[in-house]
Amino acid sequence: MFNTNTLHNMLNVLIALSALMIAVLLATGCTQLADGSLECSQSFIGPGYAAAGVAVLSTIKIVVNIMRDGVAGLIKPQPPVDR
Repeated sequence: MFNTNTLHNMLNVLIALSALMIAVLLATGCTQLADGSLECSQSFIGPGYAAAGVAVLSTIKIVVNIMRDGVAGLIKPQPPVDR
């Protein structure tokens, strides 16, 4: 059987890396406006790519959780880890 815990943790890493991409956007010329939005006319990377990446990875993570534990598993307490 496929190890969903490994996939789940890999997605966590990718989501963290997507936050790093926001930092890259800022470093490549994007500026954050007073309302919190990004203005990237001076950057060669658009913020839509970062937003889409975060949305896709987060959706995959939720789907994996539902496949592994069912919809009810999204809100049930997790059992302790056995060693």
